Amino acid sequence: MKALLKDLLLKAGIYYKINQIRFRHNPRDISQKAFYATIIRPDDLVFDVGANVGQRSAIFSQFARMVVAFEPQPQCVRHLRSRFKFKPNVKIEPIALSATEGEAIIYQSSSHDLSSMSPEFIQNVAKELFSKETWDETITIPTRTLDQMIASYGVPRFIKIDVEGFELSVLNGLNCPVHMLSFEFTPLSVSEAKRCVERLHDISANYLYNYCLGEELDFVLPGHVDYQTFSDNVLPDLEEAPSFGDIYAVMRSDHADGR
Repeated sequence: MKALLKDLLLKAGIYYKINQIRFRHNPRDISQKAFYATIIRPDDLVFDVGANVGQRSAIFSQFARMVVAFEPQPQCVRHLRSRFKFKPNVKIEPIALSATEGEAIIYQSSSHDLSSMSPEFIQNVAKELFSKETWDETITIPTRTLDQMIASYGVPRFIKIDVEGFELSVLNGLNCPVHMLSFEFTPLSVSEAKRCVERLHDISANYLYNYCLGEELDFVLPGHVDYQTFSDNVLPDLEEAPSFGDIYAVMRSDHADGR
């Protein structure tokens, strides 16, 4: 009965509206809204790469002119289309972003937020942290690049990337700097985070770096630091971080207040 009711509410586009009222005092959402309010401005374009069911996209849409949510998993796309049915400033792209245009395989987890396009991530990180989950099903999905999406929508002020170990491939499809972007890291795979930072440095030597831990966002470092400082003094310590997190890169020329 609960599943049937949820299905009906999703079709009507009101499931997430009801949840918004029920969980309006959720501490995580309140903390994240306060954080992103310092980053996103009313005229901004935001890319949410790996939108899943749209929790971050919903927050972004409260501040930005437009949010483009990229998500290839069909069950998540269904939730996104329901969640933003009456939200004209959210555009849903049911694709994955990668280094090239074409097709790729995504390994679907029994928990949709752990599906990944990276077999290495599944083997080395996901199975270590989530041993009860499985990745037995695969689907073939279309891929495009960040460069192509920028050509279609314009240059975003902020890009959030959370694609379960596929972050470097997404960044390899970007060749022009944007004001700010973030990508997820895990302590078990800091070497992959290092490669992502190196890729960003290749795109622009003007990026400064900081990071957050967990879901209740706040920058750990008192200020953003340059590439060499972050690579030499910060990244090695992330192997001992108490949780996953997000690394943020912001253009030095735009960097004014620590955010």
